[in-house]
Amino acid sequence: MAFEQILDAAAQVVDVAQVAQAAKEIPAWQGGLMGMAVVMIALVGIWAATAIVGGYFIKTKASAPGKSEAAPKAQPAAPAAPAAAAVNDLPLAVIIAAAVQMVQAPIRSVVVSAPGMASVAWTSQGRQAIYASHTAKAPQAVTTLGTIKK
Repeated sequence: MAFEQILDAAAQVVDVAQVAQAAKEIPAWQGGLMGMAVVMIALVGIWAATAIVGGYFIKTKASAPGKSEAAPKAQPAAPAAPAAAAVNDLPLAVIIAAAVQMVQAPIRSVVVSAPGMASVAWTSQGRQAIYASHTAKAPQAVTTLGTIKK
């Protein structure tokens, strides 16, 4: 019995040795090609999946009734309300009252009205001042060539 166990163990060792020998017989370049083939197959699979999903969304968007690709035309802006209308802020008063009711504490409302910009001259003046401060300036110690004496 012990002899049969030894033969079985030896047969297993021989099988492992044969597998190891077969692995050594595959050249390195062939293993590299197999790895590259696996990567390329994975990339093609990802590409195909994204193409299928994209095609599905294009078809569902095209078949949706009443929807178009173009953005809707913008409505013309309403003329600006006169400054006197800004004094009567009934909706703002309603919002403040609701906030006071929710918080159960006094709330201070600060309304800031900035005049509209009639021109952008002040922005261009600011840009000119900033850019003027970034110019390269020659040091005072450097003189022109005409002042050099022999």
